[in-house]
Amino acid sequence: MKTVSLRLAIGLLFALIGIFLSLFANARPLNGSAIRWMNDVTDRPNGPFPTIQLQQVASSFASPVTVTNAGDGSSRLFIVQQTGEIRILINGTVLPTPFLDIHELISCCGEQGLLGLAFHPDYGSNGFFYVYYTDLAGDIAIARYTVSQGDPNVADPESHYPILSQVHQPFSNHNGGQIAFGPDRYLYAGLGDGGGSGDPQENGQNLGTWLAKILRVDINGDDFPGDPTRNYAVPPDNPFVGIPNALDEIWAYGVRNPWRFSFDRGTGDLLIGDVGQSSWEEIDFQPASSPGGENYGWDALEGMHCFEDVPLGSCNDFLNGGSTLPVLEYSHGFGCSVTGGYRYRGVLYPSLRGIYFYADLCSGRIWGAIRQHGGTWLGQQLLDTQLTVTTFGEDEAGELYVADYSVGVLYKVIGEQPTPTPTPTVTPTAAPTGTVTPSPTSTPTATATASPTPSPRPTPTPRFRATPRPRPTPPPRPGAR
Repeated sequence: MKTVSLRLAIGLLFALIGIFLSLFANARPLNGSAIRWMNDVTDRPNGPFPTIQLQQVASSFASPVTVTNAGDGSSRLFIVQQTGEIRILINGTVLPTPFLDIHELISCCGEQGLLGLAFHPDYGSNGFFYVYYTDLAGDIAIARYTVSQGDPNVADPESHYPILSQVHQPFSNHNGGQIAFGPDRYLYAGLGDGGGSGDPQENGQNLGTWLAKILRVDINGDDFPGDPTRNYAVPPDNPFVGIPNALDEIWAYGVRNPWRFSFDRGTGDLLIGDVGQSSWEEIDFQPASSPGGENYGWDALEGMHCFEDVPLGSCNDFLNGGSTLPVLEYSHGFGCSVTGGYRYRGVLYPSLRGIYFYADLCSGRIWGAIRQHGGTWLGQQLLDTQLTVTTFGEDEAGELYVADYSVGVLYKVIGEQPTPTPTPTVTPTAAPTGTVTPSPTSTPTATATASPTPSPRPTPTPRFRATPRPRPTPPPRPGAR
């Protein structure tokens, strides 16, 4: 009898445990932040945004503005200093000798300086890399350099080769600064609207200028052999090739100051952080399948809001199919200058997979965003920090980093439940020189507003303004504003 009673008690206990576990597995957090995941290249389980931390990995940088890798298997990180130097971080150590030092060629600082760095897709074999900077005249320049033959950690300073130069910058602010190679192996460059305040020269909607545009060029060719300031070819499928009064290099337009864009290494999609004027910051999205030509609305729109309704009623046209609206925005109640980031595709933290990270330069807030089923995006604040976040970075394995401009510290983004993976030490080998012939405390309270991913748009019809209207221009403020 006692044996039967004991068996019944044990059976009842297991039944209660099963019920409890079932309830626990289906529990929702009280803050209502559970999210259903979307169809994507990586499957992520249903659940809330994960918590993150920042782990310091290096310090003593001078005004870091870009963090990237060479894609050559060396596991090195390259940190661009606005003052004109590129530093190397390898195995936790910052090398004492800069990879490149061009401080004598640049104007600095405020929003000027050495701003961008991109390595050729074949860097491991040709040693080419590209930098984006403002020259001594304050104009925008993109140039190629080559790694030295004798030391893989030092570039050849004499290998300077202009790709695109003498892009006149009317004011000292809104210089853009991002360059990156897309999945198509073309070089993309983000240029600001020329500066001032409110786009006084009306460059945003003018397809006759490179300012306020995303450019796309083929650095493996040269369509302008007689022009030493343009050493590249134009991809034949660029959206404005052959269109009168439009420049062939333009891939997308209507951006104010695209401060950091990135290609999702999992999907090829392009995500752009575009700095707003006085009220709204935005994240723009371009699917990998896009043929280009998107108009992101500046200066008719700021985010998803009317900025300049000239001619009267034109804002409604932009808001209702005449432009590609941002997928995320936030007001200046949460910051003042967006810093675009990356979509996490690393392996150490499965809970972060597919989350797009972005931040605000002024407030230090860091958000994560996911693309939901149906194409809408949802963002949530993950950290409220005291950092001045000028850039995110991605290493070869897809792990993410954050740079603090004010104190020169580099942090690694740490998620929950890391996947243990051994990290071998790799000693970089010299890349051959190519032939040169004549780019932290969690407070999940602020939620970014999301909008649906725009449906495919018709062929853009550019809006031209023959004579810009005069308006007062306040002096540009320092920083990425």
